[in-house]
Amino acid sequence: MKKIVKLVFVLLIAIFIMGNVYASLSCEVSVKASKTEMERNQEFTVDFNIAKIQSERGVISLGATLEYDKDSLELIKLEGKNGWETPTEGASFNESNGKIAITRSGLGNADETIFTATFKVKEASKQNLMITLKNITVADGTKPAKIQLAYQNITVKDGDSNPLPQPPDENTNTNPGQNTTNTNNGTNTNINTITNITTNSSGNKDNNKTTTTNTLNKNTMNNGSLPKAGEATAMVFLGLIVVAGVVAGFFFVKMKIINKEIDK
Repeated sequence: MKKIVKLVFVLLIAIFIMGNVYASLSCEVSVKASKTEMERNQEFTVDFNIAKIQSERGVISLGATLEYDKDSLELIKLEGKNGWETPTEGASFNESNGKIAITRSGLGNADETIFTATFKVKEASKQNLMITLKNITVADGTKPAKIQLAYQNITVKDGDSNPLPQPPDENTNTNPGQNTTNTNNGTNTNINTITNITTNSSGNKDNNKTTTTNTLNKNTMNNGSLPKAGEATAMVFLGLIVVAGVVAGFFFVKMKIINKEIDK
């Protein structure tokens, strides 16, 4: 009986260790402007913050994409805060596409500002603007975690009237000429459009446009979406528990056989 108790105790310790090893990193990122209503030619700052970090190690790096209306706002400068490096053009920041990749001087798990951006409203600004940080990933020195996008709405009181901007869809590819929205509704349909343009000796162009529609894999999924990262981690964790249970059972049977041999 004592051997069974010891075996169960060892099994519980193994499960506890595995649970800590596979614990997922999570946090929240927010965008906070110093003011949300302003006038043309006025400067303001925007803080990009991190909070509610769930990690025993703490966060040490961040990657993201900064988006804003470049026709309405001018980016004056970026400045790292609380041990985070300053996003620098040509090194850790690409102003043309907004990509940012920065690290911290050490692991941290406190609620804090990562970096601050200073903007100036242009003379030809629109009225309704949005500053967005998307494609966010953070890491604690091990496996990175994807974080939900964050944004801040801005109103320019004397700006040109325009529709209220909507948060971007991170599953949509917005590269020019390659606009593709990935929507999984249980039916996969591929539509390919091929346009051939040839020029004859007289300089006239003949447009031969062929449209081919391929419908494949018309199947309905249970929930219409791919498994989430958390579900995959849970499946791995459950699998490890089963393996640990099988190994423990094997050793238990082995000990019983050894005890019988000793009794003989």
